[in-house]
Amino acid sequence: MGSLLCVVIGAGGKYIDAVAELRNLLLVDPLLPGEDPSTVPLFREAGTRNPLRSDDILSLTRRLMSAVGEDPSQFGTHSYRIGGATALFAKGANETVIRTMGRWSSDIHQLYVRACFERCCEWTRMAGSADVTDVAQSFDEVDDY
Repeated sequence: MGSLLCVVIGAGGKYIDAVAELRNLLLVDPLLPGEDPSTVPLFREAGTRNPLRSDDILSLTRRLMSAVGEDPSQFGTHSYRIGGATALFAKGANETVIRTMGRWSSDIHQLYVRACFERCCEWTRMAGSADVTDVAQSFDEVDDY
């Protein structure tokens, strides 16, 4: 028997509603009568009980990127980790949240987070609104050493 894993997800995302997607999965590919949920992979090939493999995700990702006019060779399975970490960062998540959601036990998440338009706008606004006192005016400057 497989071990059970508790998955915590929130509903109502603007672009992806994970709860609605999971409900839809269970409608279009339900468990069979009497089937033990702990033995069926959650992420599986449609109509089968075979778990999705990394190669399946890579192939799907590249087909999708090609369909929207992107260079598929620039995308892979880590694109999802990059996208997730960057989305959390864009919404203001701190490093602990990003590390926890990405299941990173080290600071490697810093390689995944990308600067994003929303945060750059926020930083520019904050920089333009910062009260700054020039410390040099408070002290005699040393011109010669």
